[in-house]
Amino acid sequence: MKKFLFIGIDFSKSKFDVTVLKSIDQQDFAQAIFLNEKKGFNDFLKWVTKQSNVSKQDWLFCGEHTGLYSRGLTDFLIKKNMFIWLENPLQIKCSWGIKRAKTDKIDSLEIARYALRFEDKAVACKPANKDIESLRLLFAYRGRLVKNKVSLEVSAKETRRVITRDTTSRFIFENSQHDIDRIKKEIEVIETKMHDIIISGQLKENYLLVVTIKGVAMITAIALIIHTNNFEAFKTARQLACYCGVVPFEKSSGTSINKGNHISQLANKEIKTLLTQCARCAVQYDKELAAYYIRKIAQGKKDRIVINNVRNKLIHRIFAVVNNKIPYRENYLNPFLDCA
Repeated sequence: MKKFLFIGIDFSKSKFDVTVLKSIDQQDFAQAIFLNEKKGFNDFLKWVTKQSNVSKQDWLFCGEHTGLYSRGLTDFLIKKNMFIWLENPLQIKCSWGIKRAKTDKIDSLEIARYALRFEDKAVACKPANKDIESLRLLFAYRGRLVKNKVSLEVSAKETRRVITRDTTSRFIFENSQHDIDRIKKEIEVIETKMHDIIISGQLKENYLLVVTIKGVAMITAIALIIHTNNFEAFKTARQLACYCGVVPFEKSSGTSINKGNHISQLANKEIKTLLTQCARCAVQYDKELAAYYIRKIAQGKKDRIVINNVRNKLIHRIFAVVNNKIPYRENYLNPFLDCA
């Protein structure tokens, strides 16, 4: 793949800034701003066409993966058979070096330069799976409801505990309970809808395989399907484990710095939290992992370290059942291994 026109896009809520580059040291680059809606998308393509005689086959669009705000233009360009590459925002920002000024125009320029420098790493976005996109929206909505429920529960209980004989505190507590019950019912409806989407579509096979693993329930399985694009975004279990922040990395330098191995804070905290809950459950109900946990604690290992190891084991089990298309079974023996 060799591209000759690089279009950097900086997305925001209502607009997106654009820079068009042909070479890394170009000074007279073109920049513009467009509305982040269908009319703006059409105006954007017409404007890019006027900036160069380069064939559309040789255009490379690049932007940061900003979720909801990058989705509209991405879908539009994919339908037009354009090559658009959405990169991790942190990956792009780490390549900038020291910057004293920051504006949307400057960001779009740096994104265009990033695309030009790292063209060989470009990965074209594919059309979004409708079931996964529906699950993504429902999962995010459920998350907001859960946060609201927890907030109401904590504040209502604390108000009632501290001010025990006041009629106002009783009123707040009772009304909060009504809202909490309503939110619980809404969460149940959302979970039912997510389950129906999973079972009635192409995601069913992998979902049913993942939930055969003890400790891994519906919400974690759905979260993994969403963030891994149904396990197509990562080639190995270790890659997914790194993404979830459960792989320890060495931190040392010279003779004065030797902090040992630590997990990185660069991780998907949402999945990491879910996997922690899975690990806690697994060490209670999975015989192998329960024995492992007890053995390591007896050896003096810290609980958080052992739980992290269990999270890693669960990720490898998940990848194994999905790749082999075999439900998880305890004491499973691979028939292709020589057991003699």
